[in-house]
Amino acid sequence: MFCASCIVESHSRLPLHWIERWNGQFFEASSLRSLGLRVQLGHGPHSRCINPKQAHSDDFAVIHVNGIHSVAVNFCGCPGAEEHYMQLLRSMWYPATLKNPQTATTFSCLRQFQNLNCLGKLPVYDYYKALEIMTQNRQREVPKDRYRVLLRVIFQWRHLKMLKRAGRCHAQSSIDGTARGECAMDCPACPQPEKNLPDNWKEAGPEFA
Repeated sequence: MFCASCIVESHSRLPLHWIERWNGQFFEASSLRSLGLRVQLGHGPHSRCINPKQAHSDDFAVIHVNGIHSVAVNFCGCPGAEEHYMQLLRSMWYPATLKNPQTATTFSCLRQFQNLNCLGKLPVYDYYKALEIMTQNRQREVPKDRYRVLLRVIFQWRHLKMLKRAGRCHAQSSIDGTARGECAMDCPACPQPEKNLPDNWKEAGPEFA
């Protein structure tokens, strides 16, 4: 066991852990935010921001692989600081919006869902409900509904992944110059001349049809 100050210090870069607190009789569910942890973005692990800016309404949620967390977030307000959404992205938290973000989804969560969806056909709704149940088991209360937020983020994530795999970021025309069908992938099982068909495929007999 650790005291509250030691827990906060050791979790300064691990704000998405669930913790329990001894109340004198038993361990009860608690949170790092309730112990005073504030996540500082825009700076390294051992540097201090001289002008921290609280998230909009100081109400920030992070959707992670182990549930939905309420996190106290400080953005960097130093001269020359990046936009809030960029500070989140550099921390591998995907913001739900570009202006005054109040919700983010971790890259780990988005990767996990993509694998479960592609291999197990798991829909977004079922995945979110599983995260909601895990959160409720820890906090004994249902978190604020952020299903549509997660759905929108997953759409954007998949689109960016598609553009990345197609190499559109390195094209001279960039993403805006992407033509229709340019991100499509060739099917290796389909017969394609000059790729997986012999040169004399047009002269093949009916036995090869």
